Amino acid sequence: MNYKRILFFLGIYSLFVSFFAFLNILYCLYFSFILDLNSYLVCFFISAIIGIIFYILGRKDEKNIFIEEQIIIIAVGCIYLPFLISLPYYFSSYNMSLLNSFFESASGFTSTGFSIIENVQDINEPLLLWRSTSQWIGGMFFLIAIVGTFGSKRIKLKPTNLVSNTSFTGNYYNEFIFNSLKIFLIYLITTIIIIFAYNVVNIRFFDSVNLALTTISAGGFISKDDLSSIITNDWQIVTLSATFLFPIFNFYFFYKIISKQFKIREHHEDFHLATIIILTILIFYFFILPDVNISSFFLAITSSLSTSGIGLHFSNFNISIFLILLTIIGGSLISTSSGIKYIRIYILLKVSYQEIYKLVKPINIFNRNLFHSESKINDEDVKISFLVFISFIIAIFVLSGILTLDNLTFESSFKLSILTLTNTTTSILYGLDKLTFFDLSAITKLALIFFMIFAKIEIIAFLYFIKRFIFKE
Repeated sequence: MNYKRILFFLGIYSLFVSFFAFLNILYCLYFSFILDLNSYLVCFFISAIIGIIFYILGRKDEKNIFIEEQIIIIAVGCIYLPFLISLPYYFSSYNMSLLNSFFESASGFTSTGFSIIENVQDINEPLLLWRSTSQWIGGMFFLIAIVGTFGSKRIKLKPTNLVSNTSFTGNYYNEFIFNSLKIFLIYLITTIIIIFAYNVVNIRFFDSVNLALTTISAGGFISKDDLSSIITNDWQIVTLSATFLFPIFNFYFFYKIISKQFKIREHHEDFHLATIIILTILIFYFFILPDVNISSFFLAITSSLSTSGIGLHFSNFNISIFLILLTIIGGSLISTSSGIKYIRIYILLKVSYQEIYKLVKPINIFNRNLFHSESKINDEDVKISFLVFISFIIAIFVLSGILTLDNLTFESSFKLSILTLTNTTTSILYGLDKLTFFDLSAITKLALIFFMIFAKIEIIAFLYFIKRFIFKE
């Protein structure tokens, strides 16, 4: 294993963090937020110096790294980058401990949205912007990971037909540069479009920026204590709900439509997800809660399916369990949403149905095509889908057991475990809006940090090492 190559790519990510710290420095200077300026200066210099050192150490080395090294970069990056992001919290004037600072940054980086800050409106604007930016950085890091590594045909841990619009030249460095630039541009332009859409419906510009950074990354941080302080009318609710389609659908979905490269056969997964959204809204509106505004259903369902979790209180009728189930489904595999992801559940249901049907008619020929495409569901796809599902269930019970030791009720522990493993924030949609993370014990916070990261890298890295080194495959 070549550690210099690993340091080289971590150095690039470090410089990326320093760039956003520099933007916050400019924001502080322009709007005269001098009190916490030093915290961003510390973050800028530390991340820049470390990034340059790592870059210099690895720049002359061979950059065509192996899959194991790529996964180490992702696993280490999920700890190392939140550490850099935690520096402005730790050195701020709000006296956050190192653990609380890291908890806040890891929650933002994984787009989970758990916060130890009890009164968000008491926090100054630069730090609120930094919280939202941490989600944006984490969302981009995650996209680069799933496209460049987890989506690679060489790793054989995802349905291989799902990767599209990526470059596989055999050289990881070339793929990394090409895919990173493409993802960055699409990600940035989409964020700007979302900000513009929010401004059209008269959402305050600062709130629009923070909300856009949250939406595109499927995060849970907002710039106020309650979403109702930002979203005040139906047009704003509908606009926010519509923008949650970006993290639900395939990352390249809207890009392909605009660039006229769209092919229906490559996006059956997205049309299935759209069908789920439409049918769920109609069923609830006409048969369960007919007196509730349909825009409220639209927001609750898209926010849950995208695994963001932010929402508004719209009824005394408790449908939190159903909304939590939507977070488990998640969105497209190539998206910033978390959860098990819809296509893995589809594979499990289809194969399970066929296996049961074989008992009745064993001589029949069964269609193993994925959706209605030419791609076949192979045994490798079934195995990984099953392993992810089992790992998810085991993790729920392990984390629930840890949480119950911290005086949380079984219901709260169970819900919080699922939301942690789907990187979804605790909000009024799930009946956990009163939960205070600041009061949790250090052990509980460390457990939540571990499982937030464990979930965000889709459990794939752990499964790969089990497959590679334990089963010797």
